[in-house]
Amino acid sequence: MAQRKLTVFVYLPGATTAVPAGLFTHDDDLGVGSFSYGRRYLARDSALAVDPVALPLGATAPEVVLNDGLYGAFRDAAPDYWGRLVIAAQSNVPPESLSEVDFLLAANATRVGNLDFRDSPQSPEPILQPPHFNHLAGVMDAAKRIEAGEQADAHLLQLLRQGSSMGGTRPKCTVEWQDSLWIAKFSAKEDSVNIPRIEFATMTLAGRCKIRIPEIRVVAVGDKDVFLVRRFDRELGASGWLRRGFLSALSLMQWDEKDRLRWDYLALADTMRRYVSKSHVAELFRRMVFNVLVRNQDDYPRNHGFVVDGADLSLSPAYDIVPGLTRAGVGTRFQLAMSLGDRGREASVANALSRASRFGLSPGEARAITEELIETTRQWRTLFGDLGVSDRDVELLTPSFLGSED
Repeated sequence: MAQRKLTVFVYLPGATTAVPAGLFTHDDDLGVGSFSYGRRYLARDSALAVDPVALPLGATAPEVVLNDGLYGAFRDAAPDYWGRLVIAAQSNVPPESLSEVDFLLAANATRVGNLDFRDSPQSPEPILQPPHFNHLAGVMDAAKRIEAGEQADAHLLQLLRQGSSMGGTRPKCTVEWQDSLWIAKFSAKEDSVNIPRIEFATMTLAGRCKIRIPEIRVVAVGDKDVFLVRRFDRELGASGWLRRGFLSALSLMQWDEKDRLRWDYLALADTMRRYVSKSHVAELFRRMVFNVLVRNQDDYPRNHGFVVDGADLSLSPAYDIVPGLTRAGVGTRFQLAMSLGDRGREASVANALSRASRFGLSPGEARAITEELIETTRQWRTLFGDLGVSDRDVELLTPSFLGSED
């Protein structure tokens, strides 16, 4: 048995340094994890649960086998596909040779949320050194080399590594700009359209549909567009960066990433009613319908999140909404990643309306929201053109918006 132990740290509200909260034991061979809170931590008046769903304060935590033996909040704080590629590239090893614990320990101070993972309770505070916006051109070059399987400059790789502990599969990096931390999202090598500008336009459209979004920008770096999203889990305080906790919908529901048959908007709405306000449950319905109208098939549970403030949860601003490309003539029928009504994953307005009551909405309220969304998204061509999406890309996106124009 390859058991490894590491200390879980948490940044308490208003603090810029973390305190040890407990011990995480992980068996790399079996993919099983266990956690126990430290007695000194539990004695703190300000103690918070490191995972408010899976690991409530004081309770005896069961072993976890979901998601390769990681509790939900731990999995959210771990690097995903892109971050793992960067970490492996800096170590000059294939990602498959590193364990879940390796990745937890290798991430850095830009990881999402308010947790950290270290070898021991005495381990020093990680240094927050995200690249400044002015270094983006070099960082983008390093990202391009990693995608191509080439060796990147060590200095640029270190800068990229400092900002690449976020989740997701596309090249990205946390950067410091205008006294804020931003996620900078780049084009990927296989892109046939300008994804950064399209994502900017789609998120702007979501905002016009009364969906809460973070502050967003699109900027040119050389001849490439970069999409910037201001991080909602970080805030600059008088003594440094303050962290807010984060929990994905996958973690709130304690679903396994591999068990896609369980992913369900209706079940998520039911659970949300125990933790968040009624208005946030209704907004989940609005986001679900918007995903149907813009053909966002990348709506899996890790792309819905919750901000943790003390013991309170709230639906986070929306993120990672991009239309899925489809060919003209293929048809408008498609599926979302999560079930949304009587017809399972079928991405249709009728299916979304079929179980609107589970979101706390009357039939009239649900239809009014849907009609408002349809009317707004019908204007997508004008908005995308005004925001600099090329005529070619608008034409290529047209089949993806047929549902909103029908």
